[in-house]
Amino acid sequence: MTTIETILFEHGPLMSSELARQLGIKESIPINTASQKVSRSNKIEKIKGFYTSNQSFCYLKVHENNDIFYDRFIKSLFDNGKKYWYCLNALRLHGGTLSKEFLECYTNYPVLALKGHIPFGKVLQKFVEQGILIYSNSYYSIAPKFNLSRNTSVANKTIELIKIDTLSSFKSLVRNTGMISYNSGASFAEYGKFRWAFKGVSTITGLFQNEKPGFLLADILLGNSIYKNDVDFFVEKIKHIQSFKNAPRIIPFLIVDDLDKDALSLLKQRGIVIGFIGELFGQKYAETLKELVTILTNAGASLKKNPDKYLDLIKQLKIYNEGLVNNIRGALFEYMVGHIHSASCQSLDLGREIFENEAKHEMDILAVYNDKIVIAECKAKKSVIDIDVIEKWINVKIPAFKAWFDKQETYKKKRLEFEFWSTGGFTSDAFDKLNRFSESAQKFKVSYFQASEMREIARSMDNKKLKEALDNFFLKIDV
Repeated sequence: MTTIETILFEHGPLMSSELARQLGIKESIPINTASQKVSRSNKIEKIKGFYTSNQSFCYLKVHENNDIFYDRFIKSLFDNGKKYWYCLNALRLHGGTLSKEFLECYTNYPVLALKGHIPFGKVLQKFVEQGILIYSNSYYSIAPKFNLSRNTSVANKTIELIKIDTLSSFKSLVRNTGMISYNSGASFAEYGKFRWAFKGVSTITGLFQNEKPGFLLADILLGNSIYKNDVDFFVEKIKHIQSFKNAPRIIPFLIVDDLDKDALSLLKQRGIVIGFIGELFGQKYAETLKELVTILTNAGASLKKNPDKYLDLIKQLKIYNEGLVNNIRGALFEYMVGHIHSASCQSLDLGREIFENEAKHEMDILAVYNDKIVIAECKAKKSVIDIDVIEKWINVKIPAFKAWFDKQETYKKKRLEFEFWSTGGFTSDAFDKLNRFSESAQKFKVSYFQASEMREIARSMDNKKLKEALDNFFLKIDV
């Protein structure tokens, strides 16, 4: 092991400047010589192109999949490459995965060419090329090697749907109160070459300048505790557009459900309007949303501790916002199937993502029993599932799940089972395909469930709330 490797092995990942400093001391050589040795070393891993003074982040392969690796990396960006840090912090704040449209909002990178700024596309391309981020199906995710504790995909996607619904309600609020022109509000709009979760033209007296109206610009953060550094992206975006020559006057608006006092103080100092969801739409509604996000981000533990809680939340949310409940019906159905398994399984994951066969795949339900592993696919649709969906499940997803299962040492003595749950049933071709596949499968068991089987399972569990939710929400024809 070289001296450079020994230093990294003893101290963990380091910036190249610090590594060179320690190398100079150990080998009693000038700092310039030490820097050259670090630069030329092919025995260590390096992340380049994000740091001031041509520095690099240095580490060993053994550091990957260790908690300290991600912590050191994101701190290195904060200290030596702040403009790139915004991207990683946004992903960290949202459980490791974000859709492209929301990530564009949460960074202060322009989405269109702007002098003196690196555009969003080029920044994200650098992250992807160096294996720091993965881009798939319009979502950016932090690479698995960072071992980041992340939300499940069902939680991420549901929280984004809640945000989109909240933005729609916000649009109605500011439009109906005359804060924006009636037909001007738009979500994920560009203004000043930056992306905003919401933009509207405002004709409020005092915002007019040279006979031109002003703008209301908003972003939204919810589902997490928000600290001072977490709102920097918004402060910086506002600062950028206000620096433009002849910039229109604006009302900057940050919608949140929770905020640290230092973040609150910073936003007030910058003249930014803070829209707490409880104050905008009612405290009871805000509390219900917060409870829903909490159980979704801790799905397995929540189902074990209080399995009926989400059923109560469905009832409450339908009172406040039935449209939102219907929009997140798919996520709630996955939770219901997880509820059924939680009654007898040892542990449970919802929305577990794996990388197999050179692609990312999602397990709607992963239930671990004493003697078996169950991986379930869940579809909460009014329409029937056609044969194309079933063929993709059989030919793409199941081989990936099987490959992943075979690598898990702790599952070696357990049998493998696959399930497909469909509230709308199956076409005759799809049903025949499932039946033939189930009968021919030898290395694992295949089961499939439609409305009648689900109702029978609910009856056998003797759970009145579950049966009512199944009949009145998940299987109701006119939902």
